[in-house]
Amino acid sequence: MLRTISSISLCLLLGLLPFAAADVNGTISPIIGVLAQETYPDGLVAKHFNGTSYIAASYVKFVEGAGGRVVPIGIGHNRSYYEELLRKINGLLLPGGATYFNETNGYGDAGEHLIAIAKQLNDNGTYFPVWGTCLGMELLVFKMANNTETRSNCQSVSQALALELKQDYKESRLFGGASEEVIWQLSNENVTYNYHRYCYTEQSFTVPKLNNSWRIMSLNHDLNGFEFVSTIEHLTYPFYGVQFHPEKSLYEFVSKDVPHSSAAVHSAQYFADFFINEARRNSHSYANTTEQALALIYNYKPEYTSIIGSGYVQQYLFEDPYRNAAATQFSRFYLYFAFCGFALAALMQLI
Repeated sequence: MLRTISSISLCLLLGLLPFAAADVNGTISPIIGVLAQETYPDGLVAKHFNGTSYIAASYVKFVEGAGGRVVPIGIGHNRSYYEELLRKINGLLLPGGATYFNETNGYGDAGEHLIAIAKQLNDNGTYFPVWGTCLGMELLVFKMANNTETRSNCQSVSQALALELKQDYKESRLFGGASEEVIWQLSNENVTYNYHRYCYTEQSFTVPKLNNSWRIMSLNHDLNGFEFVSTIEHLTYPFYGVQFHPEKSLYEFVSKDVPHSSAAVHSAQYFADFFINEARRNSHSYANTTEQALALIYNYKPEYTSIIGSGYVQQYLFEDPYRNAAATQFSRFYLYFAFCGFALAALMQLI
């Protein structure tokens, strides 16, 4: 009897050790929340996989490749869910994609909550960075303008470009610390990959609700010669946006048009490193290591989706946040006790 109790106790201890060894200090390995976005019932991925929302795995790798970790942020939740989450993580990434801002309980609604909460955190003295890529940049500006639409139609699809840097780009936080090599690569080689049908112009940022509150660091021209803004940062908040896709040059291999040269990879990595270093300035953390471990993206398995024709090599797919909450909890408890069973069986072999 004593031997059994001791074995079970040791099993539980072994089961808890991975959580105890986890790092909860976001100033070393920041935890970034990446916002999911809705899938569509008639879409390619929905026809082959279960899931009502997704995150492209390249955004997860973008964070991890710079030393960060990812917590997926679901859509369709109430504001309290987002408030509680942002008090535990160190930064927010709004990914690119293809959806509308007016979808009920979708990417746009979740983004509205998140951007407002991030703004409030900074107003209250907590440094909390936000990064927007492509559609994420567009959403960031749209919500900061109180839903004032200032985008233009743009045709920059599968277009690799060199940045047309503004004269004062070095005054920005984003480029102020960049090496001469990175700046030369970005401004002389076609290393930034664009895939968007909407964009902002310099005129977009002069509307009263934006009040010239953003610094524009670079411009570009689409396939028709239309000029658009390609990199921005807010003058007050640590909010950054790029219209192009640095994560694709690093981790997406679905199109020959995506640049994967040494210069493209090196310059794309600069943006990831910059953002994660910004997140290291935030000291938020989870209450304990177990809570943190159960929140991380590692609880989910990415699907290989480019094999069916998707524009992403891999995607994390998520079910409805409420319908599957009980099933998710059951799976986590099952994994824990399965580990305990394995540890106990191994221990019994030694006795």
